[in-house]
Amino acid sequence: RRYRIGTIYGKRVIYVRCGFGILNAGVTTQTLADLFNIVGVVHFGIAGNANNSLSIGDVTIPKYVAHTGVWEWLKANDQEEANKVGDLNVGDFNVPQGKEINLLGKISYVPAEFYSETGKPNIPEDLLWAETSLDWFEHASKLLKGLKLVSCLNKTVCLPRPAKMVYGQRASSADIFVDNGAYREFLVRHFHVSSVDEESAAVVMTCLSNNLKVIVFRGLSDLAGSQKGENAIHTFGPLAAKNTVRAAVEFIRGFPHFRH
Repeated sequence: RRYRIGTIYGKRVIYVRCGFGILNAGVTTQTLADLFNIVGVVHFGIAGNANNSLSIGDVTIPKYVAHTGVWEWLKANDQEEANKVGDLNVGDFNVPQGKEINLLGKISYVPAEFYSETGKPNIPEDLLWAETSLDWFEHASKLLKGLKLVSCLNKTVCLPRPAKMVYGQRASSADIFVDNGAYREFLVRHFHVSSVDEESAAVVMTCLSNNLKVIVFRGLSDLAGSQKGENAIHTFGPLAAKNTVRAAVEFIRGFPHFRH
C-alpha cells in the first residue's frame, strides 16, 4: 500500500486506501497505528442503504458499527449459542413457504472478540456494537449541518430528492456485498442498521483497540438489493463517493486541532 503524507486545509494527514474487506481494513488501520504518530482515523467510503427513510446519495455518520460476519452455521435443530445476538433461519425464506426444514439450517450471529488496550491481557471481550468517538461525532454533527451535497451526475441524471447528511445511525459490516432484499430486511429487523458495508467495523474496532479516535463517513450508493432491476451502485456509486469525500474533507477543514 502507498501511504501519502500531506495536508488538507493546513491539517497534517496520511491518506491510504485500505481495499475491500474486513481483513484489508483491519491490517491497514493497524499499520497506521504502528508506523505513524496519529491521533485518529477519518474513515470514508460508500455503503448500501438499508433504511427506507434514507436515499441514495445521502452521507451517513454512524454512531455504532457492528461486525455482522461472525457466525456459527448450525443445523436447524442444533442448540443455540449462549451468546448469540440473532438467528437467521434459512427455512423462513423457503419459497413456497411451508413447515419443511431447510437443510442449510440456521446462522447464529455471535459478537466479535475484541481485545482492548484497557482490558486484561490476552482475554477478549464480546463486542457487538463498536462506538465511534463521541467528541468527533458531535463535532461533525454540528459542523456539517446543512452541508450542500451533490445530487446530479449530469444535466439529465439526478437524484429524486437532494442528498443530505444523516447522523447517529447504526451500520453493519461483513465480508459480504449485500444485493439481496430479503437479507437486507433481516439485518434491519434484527440489528436495526441503516447501512451495510465491508470495512467500517474493522476500522473502528482496530482504532478502539489502539486507543485512537475514529469517525466513519459512508455515502449511500445503492439499495442493497431492495431495488427493482439492476443495482444502482453502477450509476450512483461515483456520486455517493463524491459526497462522502466532500463531507470528510469538510470535517477535517473545520477541525481546529487534533489531539487525544
